[in-house]
Amino acid sequence: MSNTPLRYRPMAIILHWAIAALLLFQLGLGWHMADMPRSAVMFAAFQFHKSIGMAILLLSLLRVAVRVASPRPAPVEGPRWQTRLASGVHGLLYLFMIGGPLTGWALVSTASVAVPTLLFHTVPLPHLPISHGWHDGIEAGHSLLAWLGAGLIVLHIGGALKHQLAARREEWVVPRMMPAHVRSVWGAVVLALGVLGIAFALPWVLYRAPSAAAAPFAPAAPAPAASEAPPVEETPVATASAEPDKPLTHDWAIEPGGRLGFSATVNGGPVEGRFGKWTGKVTYDPDHPQAAKLAVTVQLASASSGDQTRDSMLQGPEFFGSSPMGRAVFTASGFKPLGSGKFSADGALAINGVKVPVTLNFDLKIAEDKATVKGSARLDRIALHVGTGQWSATDQIGAEVGLSFSLKAHRL
Repeated sequence: MSNTPLRYRPMAIILHWAIAALLLFQLGLGWHMADMPRSAVMFAAFQFHKSIGMAILLLSLLRVAVRVASPRPAPVEGPRWQTRLASGVHGLLYLFMIGGPLTGWALVSTASVAVPTLLFHTVPLPHLPISHGWHDGIEAGHSLLAWLGAGLIVLHIGGALKHQLAARREEWVVPRMMPAHVRSVWGAVVLALGVLGIAFALPWVLYRAPSAAAAPFAPAAPAPAASEAPPVEETPVATASAEPDKPLTHDWAIEPGGRLGFSATVNGGPVEGRFGKWTGKVTYDPDHPQAAKLAVTVQLASASSGDQTRDSMLQGPEFFGSSPMGRAVFTASGFKPLGSGKFSADGALAINGVKVPVTLNFDLKIAEDKATVKGSARLDRIALHVGTGQWSATDQIGAEVGLSFSLKAHRL
């Protein structure tokens, strides 16, 4: 009498369906994130994607152990090519189940900014000791495994249904991976496929656009305090007059195409970025620089550093997303001449209801009614409450932030 069981062991069945549901959810979440705008919601989804990935890795390793230690049903009889194909699909599925999370872990570990990972907001995940130079190759491999896994899942389901339809009742394949008490096999098949479909679609429900309700598993951004000052009106950029005979004023319009950049130290190395949206207004009389006035408004959500992972973190609720108004406003009165076209301007920068003094140092060149300005400033992000929670420390991201700007303006 053969000792080969007719069904898989209960632990193998539980692991099979749990991993299947998590894999479908993970694939759906990965593809959904690719189309999500950079925001706190995307950052939360990315963090949860990492947590689910490590859960899949652990469950898959346990599944391998159970497969090795426990007897399992005999392979389905059929042509040799069919048996080899089924065996190959199973082997590649295990490669996907284990290789996907491992390449994801390596991808996070080689990112330009080593974003800390707390699995399910609890367990810290260390970074793998892999050079940043491998990042692009690992990213390509991770994406390839995702597409390979999706195809293998379709083949696996199709193969199981094909054998189920072709076999006699006593040789049915699907019941092998179902509990013994299941009475309606086809009812269970429909239920299982429905659950897997829901798992794949669930990310689109949980992680909606930033304007929708806050996503689950996402830390809530702090609400503005009742005592905070009302929102500052954005300063529009002035435009040149269409009247050629209009007398010149001391007002200057900042021309499009200027650059407002920032730099910081992250994990001991420099990281640079820029703000894409900012406006300003200047009043300046070369004969009376002490009477000059400057007002600049920066849209914090326009920050970009050229790295999607890092930019998602910047948009998160513990960084620029923590600003209730989403803007930074700098104002200054009076330019101090330092000689040779160099000036300084003492002003104040307001973010998150906090205002700190900031000094701009810049070079100003004026030719007729055109001006070219290049300058810089240094900020303390901790004093401005930029970076809260896990980012309030300075062990990974330094407190000092450099600003640089270059622009052209014309007199109105």
